[in-house]
Amino acid sequence: MAETLLIGATVKVLVDKLLAVATEEFGLTLGVKNELTKLNKSFAMVQAFLNDAARRQVEEEAVDLWLKNLENIAYEVDNLLDQFNYEIIRRKVEIRNQINRKVRFFFSSVNPLLFRLRITQKIMDVNMRLKMVNEEAISYGLQRRVGDSAIFVPPVIETDSISVDPIVLGRENDASVIVNMLVDSSDQVVSVVPIFGMGGLGKTTLARLIFNDQRTTKHFDQRIWVCVSEKIGSTTRLFKKILESLTDNVVQVESRESILKKIKDKLEDKRYLLILDDLWNDEQTYWEDFKSSLLGINSIRGNFIIVTTRSKDVASTVNQRYQHALCKLSDDDCWDIIKMRAFSKEEEVSKDLETIGKKIACRCGGLPLAANVIGGTLQRKALDDWTSVLQSGFSYSNEDASGVLQVLKVSFDRLPSSLLKKCFAYCSVFSKGAKIEKERVIQLWMAEGLLVENDENDMESLGSRVYDTLLQNYFLQKAVKDKYGNIKHSEMHDLVHDLACSISKAESFNAESCNVENIPGRVKYLVTKSLSGHEYLHKIENEDVGYLRALFLNDNISDSVFRYWKNLRTLELKCIYIKELTASVAKLIHLRFLDVSFTSITAFPESICKLYNLQTLRAIGCVRLKELPSQLQNLVSLRHLLTRRNKRFQMPLDIGKLTCLRTLKFYNVGYENGRRVEELGYLKNLKGKLKIRNLEHVNDKEEAARARLYEKRNIHNLELVWSCSREGNNLSDEQVLEGLEPHSNIKS
Repeated sequence: MAETLLIGATVKVLVDKLLAVATEEFGLTLGVKNELTKLNKSFAMVQAFLNDAARRQVEEEAVDLWLKNLENIAYEVDNLLDQFNYEIIRRKVEIRNQINRKVRFFFSSVNPLLFRLRITQKIMDVNMRLKMVNEEAISYGLQRRVGDSAIFVPPVIETDSISVDPIVLGRENDASVIVNMLVDSSDQVVSVVPIFGMGGLGKTTLARLIFNDQRTTKHFDQRIWVCVSEKIGSTTRLFKKILESLTDNVVQVESRESILKKIKDKLEDKRYLLILDDLWNDEQTYWEDFKSSLLGINSIRGNFIIVTTRSKDVASTVNQRYQHALCKLSDDDCWDIIKMRAFSKEEEVSKDLETIGKKIACRCGGLPLAANVIGGTLQRKALDDWTSVLQSGFSYSNEDASGVLQVLKVSFDRLPSSLLKKCFAYCSVFSKGAKIEKERVIQLWMAEGLLVENDENDMESLGSRVYDTLLQNYFLQKAVKDKYGNIKHSEMHDLVHDLACSISKAESFNAESCNVENIPGRVKYLVTKSLSGHEYLHKIENEDVGYLRALFLNDNISDSVFRYWKNLRTLELKCIYIKELTASVAKLIHLRFLDVSFTSITAFPESICKLYNLQTLRAIGCVRLKELPSQLQNLVSLRHLLTRRNKRFQMPLDIGKLTCLRTLKFYNVGYENGRRVEELGYLKNLKGKLKIRNLEHVNDKEEAARARLYEKRNIHNLELVWSCSREGNNLSDEQVLEGLEPHSNIKS
């Protein structure tokens, strides 16, 4: 079973993490140093068995069960240590704030000695269970083997030498034929060109080639790209996606008429090209409804729709007279793709590698997706690795998705670390065709505890390497960069997404593509539009549901979530009807990622400031949000604060105490102490973009210098704003500007 592949990777990552975080500070602060030392030794002993267990788990049920048991223990210990860490931070915050009361050790209702005994007992219980796990490993004949660290990530190849974009070969004629059709005069208001073929043939890549062709960009006034996916539903949802593509903004709940009017405003009197990528609905009435609505939007002749689909029936529905069938590539083209992806232009390919490579190319079955993925897997690999891929037995022969998944699995198996496998599998929480924003997915990996800081890399740097490695291995594709060359987002091919869902189905459930009634009892990541009135909420009251670690919900949330799912690391709520967040959110002491973007929330409850583990707070597009919590400075673990850039925001006091902060898109300088520009001076790790407003409140050069912008080497975009409606001293402004003195790395 595909999901079995992930258990070994999960355990490896967890054990490596627990060995890293179960530090001496825990033992000394909690008074459990001896038991924690034993815990470290127990996990170190287990760690030695993991490589052999991962190798044998697929064929030996007993070993598979052994790994599942160890996985459960590791998650329990992760929760336990995380709870201890929360209490350590809480105590530090209280001491720092000089609360005038007797500071009790951790839980105020618990005697310190009693609490110490309780946690000691918990660790002793775990040590006893780990002892049994070690004994079972010996009885199963598992061998102690030394392996690479589970969190190892190889150095990323410079993208100038090896492309992270799909390599396109053998499609020049297809592109030329269709572009000629588009630019030739047409007497139809809307013409449709369907491109159909099996998954992995490169339909989307061909459509992108046509979309970006120079003749196409000159001929059409407006080009629109929509990833449809199999679960698009009504034509209203399809028009909503079109409007979102046109405006590059999320469309909140609106009527069909309102959406069509806004599309008409954008497209009226313009010749347009619309790409509908990955269409599945073959109902004639659906298509006629969609096309007739388009005809009412624009009467100019020469508009075109390109539809990509795996289904011949869909192609016939949208155009009965012409369908462009995409053929397989030649074996030589597949070899050229593998070679171009595996080697830089300067590298010479040995005859031995070429012989093996051509045999591998023959097994790709003419699919460019297979060639791109296998080529990414073989980057920087030795002859033995090429031979291993050839001998893996993969061969694409089926005319359906299962054959492609077999090829993709070969590449997944050869990802160089368990961390890469876990991070890839986590991406199953995204919908098909979704833009996987680099910064956001790294923050999600951080929240899950997959990224552990070390002396060489912080979590964000490690996450960036993971993301780039997945790109180079073609598990992510179509990277889009900003004007500075930084990757903003990418996508996952729908068949690669199928692989991610397949290997993670025991722990990840996306209700957008599955029946909500089939949610596994021990699911760890749940994506759903709503939990209201659904059997799952009744079921959780009678089961152990402490396994859920991430919830992505497009609906209002009830207090039952906070009551039953106390181990949540990630909570995303995206619904226009959400106007407030209940104070009960403070019960989620493990929470690291909170996203309420595009809701109608007006303020956060002050209790949110007790989420001492919180790393990321996102409130993008919250147009009604008036203020941030007054005690925000207590969120000492916060690294990323993303809110609407409201110039009327009064900054919370003492934001300079958030010394872990990396992302702060804007800072509004205030008059009072704690809101002055000097607060920025304490934030040494800021990066990316920063906009500083109300600089008229800065008195002189010396005060401006206390922002210490010259130290912030990772800020690449800086915007300085003085209020235009004021009585100002231009000389003073010049001195303030001189005092701010940004780092030389500033790009704009």
